[in-house]
Amino acid sequence: MIKITYKKIFKLNSLNVCMGFEELERIKETFSKLDLHPVYIEHEPVIASKDAARTRGFELKQGIKAIVMTNGNNDWVVVDIPANKKVDMKKVADEIGWPRGKIRMANPEEVMKKTGCEVGAVPPFGHKNKIKTLIDNEIYDNKESAFNIGVRTNSVKIPTNEMKIIFKEEGSTHGDFSKM
Repeated sequence: MIKITYKKIFKLNSLNVCMGFEELERIKETFSKLDLHPVYIEHEPVIASKDAARTRGFELKQGIKAIVMTNGNNDWVVVDIPANKKVDMKKVADEIGWPRGKIRMANPEEVMKKTGCEVGAVPPFGHKNKIKTLIDNEIYDNKESAFNIGVRTNSVKIPTNEMKIIFKEEGSTHGDFSKM
């Protein structure tokens, strides 16, 4: 039996936040390097997209949800979709050549290990370890986009046309990867 104390939980959560702040700083550097115009937002901790939209004061569809997926063979992909949609795993598997029966969403421990972020805080780009990124075309239906940037208490709002610049710089693949 494993005994988890409050001290251990605090230490784990503190480590998670520290790792997430590395992502936050990396993303800020990317915005600066590309001379983009983000607006940074600090807010209460959020995990779910609908809570993030409410907290930020935006429509749910303006959020970019970054879903970390794996095939169980140490292959990874981040799928960026509008926050009001769900990822279509069959389309993702077909795009990257994974067997449909092997693709799954990464669990919270895998997400943390691969991105340095907790579930709900994973940004759509800028990960410490380069991860293939798929961008759903419906993201571009919005004039502005918003997403968490490494920690659950920090978001950014940015013109969506500037996200195109970032995704091009990152070498992302675009397509139809979402469903209702």
